[in-house]
Amino acid sequence: MSLEHLVFPSGLLGTNTALVWCTRTREGVLIDPAGEPEEILDMALEHGVAIRGIALTHAHFDHAAAVPLLKELTQADLYIHPLDLPLWEGMEGQCNHFGMPPFSLPEPDLMLEEGGTVEVGKEKLSVLHLPGHSPGSCGFLACDPGVLFCGDVAFAHGVGRTDLWGGSDEALRNSLVRLRGLSDTIEIIPGHGGTFRASAIGVRPQTLNEY
Repeated sequence: MSLEHLVFPSGLLGTNTALVWCTRTREGVLIDPAGEPEEILDMALEHGVAIRGIALTHAHFDHAAAVPLLKELTQADLYIHPLDLPLWEGMEGQCNHFGMPPFSLPEPDLMLEEGGTVEVGKEKLSVLHLPGHSPGSCGFLACDPGVLFCGDVAFAHGVGRTDLWGGSDEALRNSLVRLRGLSDTIEIIPGHGGTFRASAIGVRPQTLNEY
């Protein structure tokens, strides 16, 4: 395999944080680092991975709390989708809304877009724009091995909520239909909880998740 990955829960809501790296260069990208930045850095060091990028599936507080320190210590490029910039810039309000301590955020370096890529050493993650949970929600697809990091669009037993800032039932339904059309050979890793396959996804956002 050209890419390897390690998924582990972090932060107050047990967000699935992923370390993805190129086996040829040992350069890697963090997806949704939600907490425990020192432990994340230790894990990367243990696997001999240099963190070159931090990519967010969406800009909610429970997927980004470890970003400030990790960005400072690694100088990695920070990727978010431009439609989630209002969420990024309003992070203090998000934290206040949920009774969480606010944190200061760095400026993003690179903007995600449908059909774009996130560089991982000599390999790439393909970007899928999957709005609904947030306007700029994205998935990151690795072809070798077949794995998709989908954030909070869908879960093993439900779908992402649409009652937060910029959420949309219609957009989420379209994103679920798109995910439903993926090959069942692809392992889908959500923002919280266990993995699943495309055939397990419903196409109507009836069972909303708390995330």
